[in-house]
Amino acid sequence: MHLLDLIITHHNEAWEDCRKMFEMLRLQRGVKEWEFNVIFVQDGDDRHIDMERVARVYPFVGTFLQIPQSGVSAARNAGLDAASAPWVMFCDCDDSFYALDSLWRVLESIREAGDRGDLLWSDFWVELRGEKYARQKKGRNAVFNHGKVYRRNFLLENGIRFDEDLDYSEDAMFNSLVYIKADPKRIAKMPEPVYMWCYREESLSNYTGGEARRNISLFKKRVRLCEAYEEAGRHYDAICSAARAELDYYWELNGQAELPGHTREEWVELIRRYIISRWPDAMNHISTQDRAELFQVSMDEARLKKIYQEKPHNIVWWLKEIGAIRKEGKETK
Repeated sequence: MHLLDLIITHHNEAWEDCRKMFEMLRLQRGVKEWEFNVIFVQDGDDRHIDMERVARVYPFVGTFLQIPQSGVSAARNAGLDAASAPWVMFCDCDDSFYALDSLWRVLESIREAGDRGDLLWSDFWVELRGEKYARQKKGRNAVFNHGKVYRRNFLLENGIRFDEDLDYSEDAMFNSLVYIKADPKRIAKMPEPVYMWCYREESLSNYTGGEARRNISLFKKRVRLCEAYEEAGRHYDAICSAARAELDYYWELNGQAELPGHTREEWVELIRRYIISRWPDAMNHISTQDRAELFQVSMDEARLKKIYQEKPHNIVWWLKEIGAIRKEGKETK
């Protein structure tokens, strides 16, 4: 039986954007056909790809699925349901493996992990407008699926699936659940980057139906992440996650233009109802060091989004306004 199922999803991408993935798989060195299988999931009725021709040219594509247009999370879940290999890897059809020995490196890492691993991950490469650069992250990378391999039984045993209600950041939610459930000793980093994320500005990952849907999806993800920590009995991590959300919305709402999806008042009410009411006074229940680190991470994210204010308002004023700290209580600095 093959060791790895590659779950490749497709919605509306042109074949010219997908050819690289299949050609790189065809050219992989040191890999036997029986060691891996491709599960190709078509999300919606699309005519961009001739599946019969793909099957003739690329015999390693062993499974074709077509589902009603339901989004990338549903497509990945359908692929996971169809998988039978001990390990699975989720790929976008317009991406690629980085080198001709990348799949061999993945399979070698799987063999080395044996039954002692649940997640193998690596840094990855990004191709942007023809330029390539390495994407590296200090510590764990809990955002992207790129370059990650999961033990299938671990996902099944813990009920870890992609949240089909999220239009954006569904991969970050999936990986957060993996890290919450996994024993850190069963997570290993592969020594070399194996995956190439071909970043396209018109891709679905960059357009999910508009800013309003994106912002609402991110809010749902924030709340569900806090809930996932609580369900795992990790209350301190839950309040840290709640505090991070409060800080993120400081940069996004305090002194900024209206955040699409709701008015400023409506967003504040959502924060109060779904975050502060469940994890009250979270900001004052975490250590000074963790609070400072959360503030720095949130501020760095705001800079990346280009919403950082050079002279922000007093953050304590914001936390009091939304009820995150008591007005008569200790002020957070």
